[in-house]
Amino acid sequence: MFNIHVHTAASLLAAVFWMTKAVAAPFAYITNQLDESVSIIDTAKNGVVHTVKIPGKPAGVALSADGKYAYISTPEANGFAVIDTQSRQVLKRVALGSSGALGIVADRIGKRLYIADWYQHLVLVLDGTDYSVIRTIKVGESPSGMVISPDNQWLYVANRLSNSVSQINLNTLSVWNTTKVGEHPFGLALDSKGERLYTANVESDDVTVLETQHFKNIATIKVKNLPYAGTLALHDTRLLITNQEDDSVSVIDTASLKEIAVIEVGDKPEGIATHPDDQHVYVANWFENTVSVIDVNTLKVVATIPTGNGSRAFGNFISLK
Repeated sequence: MFNIHVHTAASLLAAVFWMTKAVAAPFAYITNQLDESVSIIDTAKNGVVHTVKIPGKPAGVALSADGKYAYISTPEANGFAVIDTQSRQVLKRVALGSSGALGIVADRIGKRLYIADWYQHLVLVLDGTDYSVIRTIKVGESPSGMVISPDNQWLYVANRLSNSVSQINLNTLSVWNTTKVGEHPFGLALDSKGERLYTANVESDDVTVLETQHFKNIATIKVKNLPYAGTLALHDTRLLITNQEDDSVSVIDTASLKEIAVIEVGDKPEGIATHPDDQHVYVANWFENTVSVIDVNTLKVVATIPTGNGSRAFGNFISLK
């Protein structure tokens, strides 16, 4: 494993910004599954400023469009919890019957919340105000990662045990397309134009690249052992993928669709998300109980933040403000 060192004017400016940005920085919400808690990280200080206890083995994270709420899936409590991001208190715990809630995502207009039910092979559609279930949508086996298109028209769902991804039309709330990808897809990443979807395929050690217009596979990229989740940075020019068994993050150039670097992080990296500055990426290390911060310009780890026991942070866990 290696780090590539790139020293450019852009990276120097990014470093200056990183050191001098305002105190009111975005916050990262890191689920600690074994501690049954969420660590809240102030990204200006790169330190935990609060910890919220949440029973039910918290795993997935989503943030409301206005940044007021953090939604935390609780697979062993069969539902999710709602955190008020201002008070940093749990506002509500929602039970969903026998649901094995794992993946969770909020839409871009504050109208709906979507939860992947691992055991019943469903996506639950919830009202974004009272959290009542509006509809259930049958997808493939063991749905996990989900992402919503920038125009709020499509929901993409990774079906781990079906080796497929479902495309759901959010106007009709029905499956529009399903396509095969690699073995056991888990985390998804979608570019800012909604044109390319990337799947981290845990068992085939690769990433499938789909173009969303026709929902076709256009490339397969080999990475390291047990890729788990991904995120995009630097105006979608870099895709970063966590490799659980390699204790690393693969960096892929999205123009050439080739792995260009491998960055060593903590033990068993899982969740990964990009800071709104588009220059820094946060990685939750499950076995090390830390979060690694990567500068995407230099491809170096610039900070390591102690969190809680079993940090997963599966989903979009960094607020926009």
